[in-house]
Amino acid sequence: MKTDPKLEACIQACLDCHRTCLSCITHCLGKGGSHAALDHVRIMMDCAQICLTAADFMIRGSRHMAHLCRECAEICRECAESCGHHPEADEHMRHCAETCRNCAEECGRMAA
Repeated sequence: MKTDPKLEACIQACLDCHRTCLSCITHCLGKGGSHAALDHVRIMMDCAQICLTAADFMIRGSRHMAHLCRECAEICRECAESCGHHPEADEHMRHCAETCRNCAEECGRMAA
């Protein structure tokens, strides 16, 4: 079965973002302090979960995937902001922000 390259790119971006956010949560909780602030950890958890859900919707060809991709893009942008502009952002967090921005772009294309 041949799939749309745009769809495949978005699914992969969502799965990459899911994995990266989970890794960053573990990293931030291990560092403690402001890295483990509730709002910061919560947005990474939200991002990881919606990315996995969006990938699932796209894989199944759900008629609701465009709506979910729109929400996913919004949450990914918020997560990128939280990780990328954290006062003590390190390489791990900058990588998470970059991955979230990429996912937001891919999901934005799917939602259009």
